[in-house]
Amino acid sequence: MKFKNLLAELQRRNVFKAGVSYAVFSWVLIQVASILYPSFGWGQDAINNTLIILIIGFPVWIVFAYVFEWTPSGFKKTENVTNTTSIRLSTNKKMNGLIIAGLSFAVLLLISDRIFDFSRTNDVINIDKSIAVLAFADMSPEKDQEYFSDGISEEILNLLSKITDLKVISRTSSFSFKNKEVTTNEIGNALNVNHVLEGSIRKSGNTFRITAQLIDVTNSSQIWSQTYDRPMSDIFKIQDEIASNVSKQLQIKILGELKATNSPKVEAYNLYLKALHLANQNTKTTYISAEKVIKEALDIDPNYSDAWRSLANIYHTGMHNFSLRSYAEGIPLGLAAALKAVELDPNSGDNYMTLASFQELNWDFEASVKNREKALELDPYNAIIIGTAANMTFGDIQKSVELLKRSIALDPLVYVNFYNLGFAYYKLGEIEKAEEAFQTFKTYYPNSEILHYMMAQVRVAQGRNDEALFEIEQETHEFFSLYGLNFVHYALGNTKRADELFNQFIKKYSESDPSNLADLYAFRGDKDASFKWLNRALEIKDPVLLEALAYPSFKIMYDDPRWLEYINKLNLPVDHGYSLN
Repeated sequence: MKFKNLLAELQRRNVFKAGVSYAVFSWVLIQVASILYPSFGWGQDAINNTLIILIIGFPVWIVFAYVFEWTPSGFKKTENVTNTTSIRLSTNKKMNGLIIAGLSFAVLLLISDRIFDFSRTNDVINIDKSIAVLAFADMSPEKDQEYFSDGISEEILNLLSKITDLKVISRTSSFSFKNKEVTTNEIGNALNVNHVLEGSIRKSGNTFRITAQLIDVTNSSQIWSQTYDRPMSDIFKIQDEIASNVSKQLQIKILGELKATNSPKVEAYNLYLKALHLANQNTKTTYISAEKVIKEALDIDPNYSDAWRSLANIYHTGMHNFSLRSYAEGIPLGLAAALKAVELDPNSGDNYMTLASFQELNWDFEASVKNREKALELDPYNAIIIGTAANMTFGDIQKSVELLKRSIALDPLVYVNFYNLGFAYYKLGEIEKAEEAFQTFKTYYPNSEILHYMMAQVRVAQGRNDEALFEIEQETHEFFSLYGLNFVHYALGNTKRADELFNQFIKKYSESDPSNLADLYAFRGDKDASFKWLNRALEIKDPVLLEALAYPSFKIMYDDPRWLEYINKLNLPVDHGYSLN
């Protein structure tokens, strides 16, 4: 009876309602904190502390609700409140309203977060914890150590990128200011960072002098600087010291520590830097040389993870951009090198993304998705990884757009993202947005070979066919020139010329590019022929197929039963985005 009496008394005093109200309020507060705290640079620790305070406050609140009662004249001890002066029934109703309002707000908050993804928005930029590592200047007497100074800068950048929650601008953007007369303040504004690391290297024989300085770009003040005079054998120790000092000065040790890495042999490291320098020149000749040099590095140090990843990337670009190998030969070589890189360093997001790229080319889709997500998990602020992931969404073009926007926000000078964003919008049919993105890309790369082809496609989509012809006639890339002329002349109604160009394409590219031939047939409205060549592309596992299936030309085939049958034969991941309408 006493227990029943206690329950009745707790109910009479609205203690249960007070407890429920507190729980609802606390839950809503934690949700709001998880969304807003990152905007102020507060991490998970701040959220945890808020939760601890709320937990401690719960019994205090319960005791308070039991001992005191709200009356028209304020809080009074319940035992001193008579039934005639008590308003506990009114208070009960108000608590009901408070609980319903709190729950409604919580549901609204969850729906809004799902739609607008506040947490991701706040994740994108935390400017107080951001840095750009500029290309160190080569101060050697002969000016022949550019590969070495660039390489040292990039390796320091890579070390800093391993720090949790530190936004580190990519090499592409940071090095774009090389040999340019710009202030650190201008660099900070362009890259949306608060800190810049710059320096110089002077190498003489087997010794070198490295000078590094960390600058706060908001007021152009020097936070830290150091000069190192050391033998070549100390190079890895110096890199670690610089990265450690920078992290200390930024006061980010509370966010994460540098992950320990195994230093390669100095001779292998020097060759690795040379190979990177050659590959960054992005010509067929330099890629051939880069492959030779990186293999020499691996002969010296076969356990050098970064060198294996570099070899895989050289295989990929050499195969894709310069036709140094066929896909049948290049994919197994690149896959083996990427697997070796992951085996040697399973904590590198770059390694997993390289592996995922080759697994997609090898049609191992489930493994590719798994390793793509692993790369994003390991390195969530790496704009290059995010931008690469945007091109591996299996037809989910909206997801591509979201990832590309996030990559651009993190690193606005990786200009290829603007091209890819324009291409994504083009595939979505959002032509004006596509044109805007392509124009931004053109500002930075006015001589891009493929840009005229894409602008011709945009003009065709807009019905501006004469302008499309002007664009495609400026295209210099042999494949894209012929490919684009097919679309433009057919759109113009130049039947005879269009058929001549079509027959040329069939003769030159039907065996190597069946997916693109299927695209041309679909554009002409010939669904039967298009399906024939799509099936041929599936037979040979054409690397272009997964991208091509999202092209606008194939929309006429979505309502054909053969489309669903075909898509199902690809064995794609469950969350693929190829339309089944």
